[in-house]
Amino acid sequence: MQENNNTNGGGVNKLLLAMTIVEAAVIIALLVVMNNNKKESERLISQIEIGNMEKDSLSHEMSLLVDDYNQLKIDNDTINAQLEEQKAKVVELMENLRRTKASNRDSLKRYKAELETMRSIMRSFVVQIDSLNTKNIMLTEENTRLSGQLSNAKSENRKLSNVKDSLQMRVKDAEALKAVSMKLSALNDRDNETSRISKTQKFRVTFTINENEMTKTGEKDVYLRIVKPDGEILKNENLGYFKYQGSEIAYSGKKTINYDGKAQPVTIYAISREVLKGGVYQADIFCDGKNIGSITAKID
Repeated sequence: MQENNNTNGGGVNKLLLAMTIVEAAVIIALLVVMNNNKKESERLISQIEIGNMEKDSLSHEMSLLVDDYNQLKIDNDTINAQLEEQKAKVVELMENLRRTKASNRDSLKRYKAELETMRSIMRSFVVQIDSLNTKNIMLTEENTRLSGQLSNAKSENRKLSNVKDSLQMRVKDAEALKAVSMKLSALNDRDNETSRISKTQKFRVTFTINENEMTKTGEKDVYLRIVKPDGEILKNENLGYFKYQGSEIAYSGKKTINYDGKAQPVTIYAISREVLKGGVYQADIFCDGKNIGSITAKID
């Protein structure tokens, strides 16, 4: 009987030991699983943190790239349009990145590669714009240099034009005839000189046209204008007008001479058909469109 009890006691002990061992094994297994789960969780958390850091870094770099595009300006509508197009692509990529989970490492790698491509495009724009700016500077400098040369050429041309005009004026002055030794006389009805205006029937002007080898020779019309004391011109209804300084003006007498370049005496008469008043009379001589001499005389 006692042996049975011992046998039964030993079996129970063995069972309890087996259960203890199993329980310990289960606990150990659970601890191992829990430890593995903790490590996996820590790994996942670490990956998420790294993903968030990469995502933030990519977002920051994209933002800087947008700022770089904003600073790139050039006076070229075509390139500016291309810059705006590329900047829009970067902004779109930033928006896609914002909607992407940090744990999606494949997408982050793809965005990083696209960002690098966009940086490369940006660098090509920088090189192109720098080249254009350098050319623009060179063209501006060349334009400034040419403008300076043009300004100098214009200034020199003005000087030459002024010299030319001056020489032409000198030539014209040299070509102009002059009436010298002028005398204005009042004549009565017997063609004798008189000092009384009441007896005056005509005027006579004598003068000498100077010698001038530079002026054109040949027939020349010489005109006489008598200005009365009241400022009016002594006119002869049988006479006409001649051109002087762009206007047609009346003359009092006219004579056609054959000028050969030598000094030549000339006499011109002006007939009066009106009642004259005493005072200062002026005689002007015109030839080749110029006033070549003038004289006054007081006749009372």
